[in-house]
Amino acid sequence: MLRTDGTRWVKASGTPINLKGTNLGNWLVQEFWMMGQAGETVHDQCTLEAELTERFGYEEKERLMKVFHDSWITERDWDQLKAFGFNVVRLPFLWSVIEDEQNPKTLREDAWHYLDWAIAEAKERDMYVILDLHGAHGGQTPNDHTGCSGQNQYWTNAEYQDRTKWLWEQVATRYKDEPVVAAYDPLNEPWGSTAEAMETRVLELYDAIRAIDENHIIMLHSHYGSIDVYGDPAAAGLTNVAFELHPYPGLFGDRPNDSHYDIHRDWLRCGESGTGGVCEWNTRLTNLDTPMLMGEFQPWQSAGLELGGKLGRATYDTYAQYGWASTSWSYKLVSIAGGQGEGTWGMVTNVPNTELDVGVGQIVKASTWDCNGWDSTFAEACADQPGTISPKGEGTKTYYIIIKTGANAGSIPDVTYDNISLVNTATAEDLIVNGDFEEGFTGWTTVAISGETANDFYFTQAEKLPTGGTGAALHIGRPTGVDGEINSAIYQAVTLEAGQEYVFNGVFRGNNSNNTWAEIYLIEEEPVAGEDVIDDQGRVDFTTASAEEIEALFASYGTVEYDVHEGLAHWLVTDEHNDVFDYPDRPTNLVLTEGDGSNALTWDSVAGEGITYKVYRSTSPAGDRTLLAEELTVTTFTDTELLGGETYYYSVAAVSASGESYRSEQVNTELQYVVIPARIEAESYTDMLGIVVEACTDVGGGQNAGWFDGGDWVEYQIHVPEAGDYTIDYRVASQDGSDGFELLLNETEIDTKAIAPTGGWQAWSTVSSTISLPVGNHTLRFNMLGGGGWNMNWFEISAD
Repeated sequence: MLRTDGTRWVKASGTPINLKGTNLGNWLVQEFWMMGQAGETVHDQCTLEAELTERFGYEEKERLMKVFHDSWITERDWDQLKAFGFNVVRLPFLWSVIEDEQNPKTLREDAWHYLDWAIAEAKERDMYVILDLHGAHGGQTPNDHTGCSGQNQYWTNAEYQDRTKWLWEQVATRYKDEPVVAAYDPLNEPWGSTAEAMETRVLELYDAIRAIDENHIIMLHSHYGSIDVYGDPAAAGLTNVAFELHPYPGLFGDRPNDSHYDIHRDWLRCGESGTGGVCEWNTRLTNLDTPMLMGEFQPWQSAGLELGGKLGRATYDTYAQYGWASTSWSYKLVSIAGGQGEGTWGMVTNVPNTELDVGVGQIVKASTWDCNGWDSTFAEACADQPGTISPKGEGTKTYYIIIKTGANAGSIPDVTYDNISLVNTATAEDLIVNGDFEEGFTGWTTVAISGETANDFYFTQAEKLPTGGTGAALHIGRPTGVDGEINSAIYQAVTLEAGQEYVFNGVFRGNNSNNTWAEIYLIEEEPVAGEDVIDDQGRVDFTTASAEEIEALFASYGTVEYDVHEGLAHWLVTDEHNDVFDYPDRPTNLVLTEGDGSNALTWDSVAGEGITYKVYRSTSPAGDRTLLAEELTVTTFTDTELLGGETYYYSVAAVSASGESYRSEQVNTELQYVVIPARIEAESYTDMLGIVVEACTDVGGGQNAGWFDGGDWVEYQIHVPEAGDYTIDYRVASQDGSDGFELLLNETEIDTKAIAPTGGWQAWSTVSSTISLPVGNHTLRFNMLGGGGWNMNWFEISAD
């Protein structure tokens, strides 16, 4: 039986074991995005089972679901998992896999069929299984990966809590003596309530399991990215436990527009400071003397097959270096079009579907969940990019180019599009009418799906135009006075010739959007008001398809030919050196000499073959860096493009054939004091401790400073020309509220503020105070207090 020993997972003998594997997602709890079948009516497992029951009856529903479960994962998948070099799988399951949904607290007749089979297949291949309750009764989040989207009833329903406790008692009784079971994961991502509520329920399940099974490791899941609520497990009397984290660097709005390489290098190699990323987590876990499961992570999607494979190997190896178990998300994904492309979320996917028109359907996508603050060509879109478009068959076909944009209730879309083209590669003819929007809405038709957006077809606000745009652009926003979900589209018809090839492109920008999607479709159905636009080519409509058609779809998942991610297949098992992070040392001894109209830089050379240098400049310590020079072969540079009244911050990076180093320590010109009254962006500090700068979705956008915790501080330099009382407005956001801060002027406290919950880390609110300021130059310092995190976008000091 595996157990914990300090920060390590160990065998019964005490020998450390490095658990490396993946999740069997979409098998025993469905996530429709993973099989390309989501529709407007049927979009998760609950709506699927309800539709099948209503149309065919309960018994036929059960039979069809068995076909699915028997097909999604088969023996060939266990062989492929072993071929990837894995020795563990995390097995997500829904409560109704075990409990009879028609008879509470009663086992299904086949309750243990799939778990027993998975354990047997794992045992045959010297692998372990982590049992993960992915969907509890009532749902522990509102997300579809609990089986039913929109529920989140587990936290307030005593019956659901009791039945979940009962379920784990059955699991513990069944598997208490099974050594192939590595651990129990009582609740996946239990984030539908507070951290304190999560701790209460997880420890309740811990107690229920421990009353039966004293041997197996039990997971303590993080609350988003925090494990603080548990404190020291040993001090709390918990035994044989491990923490669980689901880190997704670069995804779900993290670090928009940064490269895969930079994002994962910072996470796995601890950033420029050498103390961030995994190093920070290693310090925490060492202090708590408790192991870790990296239960979900995804370093390879859209990174390209070679780089994705190398990043995947580097991620697994880094986690193993610290003794952490690791299971990526996810093993298998199936799409209508098929093919790995630049890397899907699945280590295996279906081979390209050659029977479909090539390159149609949803052809472009970005969203604030994928890459908040995007600014790119369609070809570089962060979620979906267009490929070559080529209709099958003969003659001509009419398609519709549809640009769909929307946002959740209370959220703000702020998206611009420009230079949209669909070009026949043989004739160079562009089929899009008015794709540059120089003629307003000419050529375009609008349609509201669920609430109209505010569409400006001749938008010229320069700071919001996408890079690469020319002249006017299309801008999508929220109409004044409309609070609910908005989702609408503009479209035009195009005629394509079978056998011809077409290239689609354009530029778009996410500006200051939040909870927003921007999607472009090329489909044969003209949009209809009130009906969502979806890519339904090749999809089965579960509301009309026959039972035979549905059975055929489900059975096909067991026989479809796989496109295995070739980068992962190679790099996860090879003995070849992985050079992905063989970048040069960072330059040292950077010296700045300020001159009359110029700033001269010198630095020490970096050892290595073919080393060149890049010079970066910004106007704040954490601001966006501008590349001033590259491919320098000397260790000097003079900057002559200066503006008066600015403080400039410089850094230098070394570049080799393998990659770019971390940047040197920054040097800066003489600090310039901000003259009051003024609005000061939070990221424009002059000194700090423990502060993180991230993309901001507030009105005005840009960046915010955040992750403020007790003991952190941040300073700003201000000049007050006239003594008096001033109003100071703080633009803040906090998920659960915070003790806030004290504001010091030259070490004297002039204000304190607690931060009330605003509803989210990017849900912004303004709070105000009155402060007295004397004449002169001063240091304004925020000292962070006590518990609870918060973020700040800006503060503004104005005459009282």
